[in-house]
Amino acid sequence: MKKYLTLLCMALLVVVMTACTSDEKENTEDNKPNDHEFAEEIPESEAEESQVPVGETAHTEGGSFTYHARNNRLKPIETATYTVDFDKVSAISGELAGGFKEYLGEDEIEYIQLDIEVTNKSDANINFDAYSAKIVTSTGETIETPNPMLSSQIEGKFAPEEMKQGSIFFLLEKSKAEEVEWVQIIMKAPLDENNKEIGEELNIKVKL
Repeated sequence: MKKYLTLLCMALLVVVMTACTSDEKENTEDNKPNDHEFAEEIPESEAEESQVPVGETAHTEGGSFTYHARNNRLKPIETATYTVDFDKVSAISGELAGGFKEYLGEDEIEYIQLDIEVTNKSDANINFDAYSAKIVTSTGETIETPNPMLSSQIEGKFAPEEMKQGSIFFLLEKSKAEEVEWVQIIMKAPLDENNKEIGEELNIKVKL
């Protein structure tokens, strides 16, 4: 039953998507949201249209999901070892129904959704755990880990030039999705096969 509900949950999330650090001191000093400029964007005219416009609601068997904000104009983030392409960063609220409601044990959720692609640019295997990302919101909320019941497991070993894609969900606990004006996204640097850091940490601020 649990396996069935998990598959149902992810299928419903696909419908919604397509319808439309080291230590406390380092975290405090290096990850201050106001110390970062907003991530670069492409012109709005070049962005792909989403099937669910901002301000409208997608109705599915799993519930009704309202898109309060979305940024689908971000340029890919290039580092020496990997590329992260944020297809969309969205602020969404959902009123849940059916098996999805039972699966999560919630009537309503407020969340930030990251739809991403990660590519290993190097000529060696790397271990990159995009699933370990954390976010800080304009409302002052810090979410250390994505929700494991919803998020794709974009982690593990990447072969040279290998690309993985998926969606990561952060459930808001103290804020409403419609209140969030920007999100800071932080991902740890990848590791080589000896578990030594290579490349650099990703730390960007995304306007919604």
